[in-house]
Parts: sequence; structure tokens; C-alpha cells
Amino acid sequence: MKGDQLLTRFHVGGRAIKTAVAVTLSIYLAQQLGLERVTLAAIVALVTVQRTFYHSLLESLGRLGSVIIGGILGTMFAYFLGATPLAYGLVTLLSISICLQLRLQNNIILTTITAITVIISNADNLILYSLSQITTALLGAIVALLINYLFTPNHQKEVVRQVRQAEEGLRQLIDCIMKEMLHPGCDADGFTNQVLRLKQEIKTGKDTAILLQEEQRFIITRETPSDCYQLAFDLFDSQLDRLEEMHNLARRMAVEVPQAAHLVQLFRIVQQVQHNRIRGKKSANTLLDRAIKNLDQRFARLEMPRTREEFVSRASLFHLYQEIKRYYRFTLKLPETPGVSHKLQNKNIQQPCS
Repeated sequence: MKGDQLLTRFHVGGRAIKTAVAVTLSIYLAQQLGLERVTLAAIVALVTVQRTFYHSLLESLGRLGSVIIGGILGTMFAYFLGATPLAYGLVTLLSISICLQLRLQNNIILTTITAITVIISNADNLILYSLSQITTALLGAIVALLINYLFTPNHQKEVVRQVRQAEEGLRQLIDCIMKEMLHPGCDADGFTNQVLRLKQEIKTGKDTAILLQEEQRFIITRETPSDCYQLAFDLFDSQLDRLEEMHNLARRMAVEVPQAAHLVQLFRIVQQVQHNRIRGKKSANTLLDRAIKNLDQRFARLEMPRTREEFVSRASLFHLYQEIKRYYRFTLKLPETPGVSHKLQNKNIQQPCS
């Protein structure tokens, strides 16, 4: 037991491994090229490796800008004031001010350290020393970008899995509601636990879709499906709220009523439409619309309930029917792209939102 806990506690993820490889390779190359301050290459590589290549590129540009600013400031103050306490204080103040003006708050420390290092170096040629600093930082950034590009996780494959998993979770909740409609009085704890788990899965899916959106910023010749994935999760979120309301209505049914079987049959068809929609398959929407029309007429011809329990159950069932129709209308808004058809999976073809 303790061994399993230790393994879980010290689990090393892919990003940590990428960072370690980038730092190692940066230092090795810097040493082979005879560059000074190989630690600068390691620092830049360390902060450049991110979850997506786009974010990694932004970080590398920011760090390189910091080194360039620090090198320029350090050269200026070393030339005019030398390695004096006043030079260190003024260069620190100016580094902070410039970074704040440029909205580079995260790069204040690197900018200041670079500037102080140039001043304290006492190099004969400060300009060459500053260029060496920039070259070292550039090396670390290039290595980190290369590693991040080569070993970026397949976020599209992951988000597709999460979309399908979330859709399956919704269908499981529908099964619970249909069971409650047919046999009132079932235990609700399992439903509540499933809702909480599904909410977390939808949130995780949205985060993955955002990462995919960052990766697809470089795609300028065609539409990308990242917005479709986010739309799917947003709709799942609203549909989940609708299912919670339906479950509450089903819980209010005091006795079994014959009409529940017709609604359950309708709900099963809606459930299948949702499943097919996500996977880009055709659905019998015309037949479903006809079934809804028939149910509208059936509800209009119902006799008055004979008991109070039957009245409460029929009222809850009628509201359930309205919610099922709303659920169906929102199901038709689900984009087909997130399901990724067999052709899309094999050929990696990007499709716009439908």
C-alpha cells in the first residue's frame, strides 16, 4: 500500500520528461559550442517547455526579449558606471520598470539577472559578452521549442475521446431517468455521483479543447474543429442541467402510469439521435418528429386522473415530456466534427463546424 502511494506521489509526467531532456541537451550543446554561462541556456529551456507548441513559442520569445533587454541595460551601465553598487541598483530599477511597461512581469527576474551578470563580468568587450548571452539563451529556446514540437501530445485524439466519454455519460444518466420513470422510487445516490463525475469530465474536456485551440492557431488556410469541440462541451453542460431537472421530475412521480412507457420509448430514440450525431451518423429525425406529434395528440386526449397520486405523477410526466423535447432540440445543435468519422481519423482531415 505504501509503495503504491509513493509511486502515485512521485509520478513523473510527459512534460517533466520533456523539460529534463531540453535542459540536458541545451547544456550539452552550449558546452560543445564553448558558450559562457551554460546555465542561462538551461533556464530558458526550463521555462520554454509548455503544454502546447504555441504557448512554448510565446514563452521563448518573451525570455529572449528579456535577455536582450538585460544585455543592453547591463552593457550601458557597465560602460558608464562600472561594477558599482549604484549601477546594480539603477539597472535593477530600470529592468523592473521596462518589464512592467512591456507587460513582461514574469520576465523581471531573468532581465535583471542578465543585466547584473553583464555588469559583474568585467569583460573586456561588453558587447561581445552580451551577444554571447543572447546566443546562449537562443540556443536554450531553440532546443526547448524543438523538443516541444516533436513530443507534443495529441490533444485532438484526447479531446475526441473525452467528447465520446461525456456523451456516453449523458446516455447513462438518461438510462437512470427512464428507469425512474418506469419504476418510481429508485435510489438517487448513484445518479448524483454520476452527475458530479460527468461535470468534472466536461470541465477537463473544455481544458483540452483550449489546448487544441492553441495548437491550431498556426492553421490559417482552413477552419479548425477546436471551436466545435468547445461547443459540444458547452451543450453537454446545459444538457446535464436539463437531465438533473428531469431526474427531479421523475422522482416526484408517486405511482406508475401507463403513459411513461411511451415517453421512455421516445427518450430512447432521442438518446440514439445524440449518439449518432456525435459520431456523424444519420438519424431518423423525421420519424422522431412524427412520434412527438403523435404524443402531443395522445396527451391532449388523456382522461382526468382518478387519484391525487396519479395527478402528481401525470403532471410530472407531462413536464418531463416538455423537457425531453427541449433536450432533443438542443441535441440537434451538437456539431458532427467532434465525433470524428472513420475517414477523418484515418486521413486526419480537418472539418469545419456543421
